[in-house]
Amino acid sequence: MGKTSKDKRDIYYRMAKEGKWRARSAFKLLQIDDEFNIFEGVTKVVDLCAAPGSWSQVVAKKLILEQKDEEIRKKTKIVAVDLQPMSPLEGVIQLQGDITE
Repeated sequence: MGKTSKDKRDIYYRMAKEGKWRARSAFKLLQIDDEFNIFEGVTKVVDLCAAPGSWSQVVAKKLILEQKDEEIRKKTKIVAVDLQPMSPLEGVIQLQGDITE
């Protein structure tokens, strides 16, 4: 018998749903940031092929929602680009289109 979609629902899938993340891939970006502190000093981000938006969601949380400095929050720009539409995210500019154009 083949695998069903329920087989894909591992611990990270459940944690993503509980934590209101759009996809389990959010945890990979959080892990990378924990290890390498990739968001330090960053104020501009472009998320290509962004749908469903979990990485944009993490970036917005780290750079805007958790940022205490109002000036840095105002300078920060996050742009998400994908062919597929995405639900809005606070602090993220979304462009629906082909990244090659």
